[in-house]
Order: sequence, then structure tokens, then C-alpha cells
Amino acid sequence: MLCYSTGSLPDALPLDQIAALLAPTPFKGVELAVTATMLARAGDTAHWGGVRERFREAGLVFRNVHMGAPHLMGPDAHRPGLSSLDPVARARKLEAVSACMEIALALEAPHLTLTTGLTDSEAARAEQAAAFKEALTSLVIVKPVPVKILIEQEPEHVINTTAQLVELGRAFPGQVYATFDVGHSEVVGEDIGACIRKLGPLLRNIHLEDIQGRVHAHKLYGEGDVDFDGIFAALREIHYRGDYTPDLYPYKDDHARAIPASLEFLRRHGVLTQAL
Repeated sequence: MLCYSTGSLPDALPLDQIAALLAPTPFKGVELAVTATMLARAGDTAHWGGVRERFREAGLVFRNVHMGAPHLMGPDAHRPGLSSLDPVARARKLEAVSACMEIALALEAPHLTLTTGLTDSEAARAEQAAAFKEALTSLVIVKPVPVKILIEQEPEHVINTTAQLVELGRAFPGQVYATFDVGHSEVVGEDIGACIRKLGPLLRNIHLEDIQGRVHAHKLYGEGDVDFDGIFAALREIHYRGDYTPDLYPYKDDHARAIPASLEFLRRHGVLTQAL
């Protein structure tokens, strides 16, 4: 399904206005990028049920609840993470994930995407990866049955490569999948097409943006170096049927340009077949 992220739209735009904005477009799926304000209302199931119904009335469905906002937990970006070596800090993030599982359940979103948190140091990476896996084990036990956990790799985070995503999928079969960000793969120097083939059925959602010079700065398609022809060839090869989500948060205040650019890009690569 074609999805658009609320994180790629203006911060001040209310959810009802987001529904009205997306309704006329081919983006019928929505990725909810959770903010601190949303997290504070996580336990209000009536609120989230109302959001779900208003979006349904606009012909939209929630596909993914995403917890990657840098300041979701406070002023220190991406901290605490699920890979934190401080058990108290890690417990805080686990509590937030559990709350967002309830949001996903109320929205009837099939996926909850997690990032792992920043590395403290290269020397600590292996220990942090083990801490994340321990946290993930506890989440798999308590998660609502309809919700699948997706992991997104981030260049500066503990989980930052495709090989790590594949390992986690194998460690939690049928429970843990991937939101694969093509730009993040470009930043760490991977062969993105080969990564997609390795992920295969673990791939449930793909984040799309361009990257220039392996610098982690999301750009519009055609403004960077990403080999999108190779990416879409690999997606066709694995018979991908998951979600396509532009990840254009630097353009949230220029969505009038980013949304049509995304649709033209998806049309050019054969994902969107209807006329624009």
C-alpha cells in the first residue's frame, strides 16, 4: 500500500486536517509518527478509536505506528533507547513501547516500528545489541497478537545494518520484521538491492528518500545517489507486497512539493499505475 507518514507533514497540523489532506491523494495508508503529545494520550483508547474512524471515513487506514521521533522521550535526542545499558532508562522506553502498542491496537494498525537507540561507543555496541535483544524478547511476550514489531535500521544506532535486521527476524520468527530505510542503507554503504533480496519476506515496510554523498540527510528523489532502478528491480524480484512510505521529514513544511514528487516517483517506478 502507498503510505504517507505524519512525520513528513507539519508538526502543528491536527490529525483531522492530515486526513483531509491525504484523502484526495493515492496515499491511502498512514504511518503515524508518534510525538510526545501523542504518547501522553496513549491510554485514551476512545480518542484513538475516534481517530481511526475519522480516517476511515476519509478512505484512509493506519498501517504503521512509528516510534523514531528524536525527542519522543525528552530533550536528549533518541535517548533513552531500548539498547540503553541503564536498566532504569531502558525500562522507561519499554513502558513507552507498551503504550504505543495500545495506540497501534486502537488504530488497528498491523505494525509498530521501533528503532534501537544511539550507540554509547563502538566498544559498547555488542553489549547494547544484547540489551536490545533482551528488551525485544520481553516485548514479544506481551505484545497484542494483531500487532507485528518492525525494526528500522538507523546509521547512528545500535541496529544499523541489514545483516542485523535479518538476524533479529530469524531470532524472532513470525514476530519481528523490518521497516527497511533505503537511505539509511545508502549511508552505511550497503548494496541496497542485495539487502532487499536478503530481507525477503521480513520486509513489511520500505522507507524511501534519496541520499547524497552518504550523508544522513533525507532528500527528494533524484537529488542524491541512491540507485532506485536497482531497488525496484529487487523489490519486483522478491514479489514485494508491503508498504511504500516516503520518509521526507525535512520537507514537512513543504509537503505541497513533497507529496506530488513522491507520487511521480512511485509512478515512474511502476508502483503507482493510475494517472496523476
